[in-house]
Amino acid sequence: MQEKNNLISFLQAFGILLVVVGHSMQGASSPLLLHTWIYSFHMPLFMFISGFLWGYGSEKKHLPLSTPPLYGRKGFIWKKMKRLLIPYVALSTLTFLPKALFNRFAVHPVEVSFESFFHQLIYPGDNVIVYFWFLPTLFVIFLMVMYGVRLFRRFDSREGHAAVLLVALLLHLFNPAAGIRLLNLGGVIGYLFYFLLGYYCCRYHVEDRLAGNPYVGLGATLLLSVAFVTFIPSFPGKDVLTACNGIALSIFLGKVYLVRRAGFLDHLYGASYAIYLFSFFPQAVFQQVFLGITHAPWQVGAVLAAVTGVYVPWLIYKWIVKHRTERVGRCVAYLTGHS
Repeated sequence: MQEKNNLISFLQAFGILLVVVGHSMQGASSPLLLHTWIYSFHMPLFMFISGFLWGYGSEKKHLPLSTPPLYGRKGFIWKKMKRLLIPYVALSTLTFLPKALFNRFAVHPVEVSFESFFHQLIYPGDNVIVYFWFLPTLFVIFLMVMYGVRLFRRFDSREGHAAVLLVALLLHLFNPAAGIRLLNLGGVIGYLFYFLLGYYCCRYHVEDRLAGNPYVGLGATLLLSVAFVTFIPSFPGKDVLTACNGIALSIFLGKVYLVRRAGFLDHLYGASYAIYLFSFFPQAVFQQVFLGITHAPWQVGAVLAAVTGVYVPWLIYKWIVKHRTERVGRCVAYLTGHS
């Protein structure tokens, strides 16, 4: 159990580093290979981790998913609202007017109006913090899965799980909600497969079945991952194979990290959510304001954005952990999903 917990912590830290580095390359004049490689699997990896972590929590508590109450102050829905939607609304609101003041530096300028404010909340792709589309998307996925668990209890078997995963894969490939931007419903259907894949991988201990030589697995998946983004031509389902290979690569990398007791990412454990929430602010300062004023090479802004995008939020996280029993710290923790 502890080994699985350590693997989850590594995947969260590795995944958030991919996100920050990927966002730091936005100023490049043309897509870089590293950027293309990261974007080929980093968000499916985060959905996979979310499903895997959900399965781990159920396994750790020895409670079926249909057991926890859905409603009330201690219900599942309210817990996910506190974790995902309250930070989404709070940080979007706090950012709305300041971003409008810096419209001349912004990639996506903000129109100051009530209509624009509410629009960016219900259409996550237009949010003032564009990365935040993930939060309502994951919330809706949680709702779909939790209601699905209760509606289809009779299918709680290996065959039923395989059928559910196959349906989710078909929905991904032939997305009936593609183009529906309201609450990012198109993204909900598109990413549901990876969330369920993570959950079932945890439930069936797939990470233990990959207990062979992790170096061989890492080498094979890394080579295949590079091949997918370089010379393998496009074909139906290539995105799924590329993403699944990237997820497998991440697991093998985590196993190598644990086997070697590397430890250099351990200080980021627990801080990945805070880094996700707050990385936008220092990155915007260096990629848009700093480069806009100094006209320095984009590489300078990218390095500064990557470093500050990890460690400014990390310091905020440490402050929240230290002060969340105090009045101000408790308020900040609540508004950022850390209570």
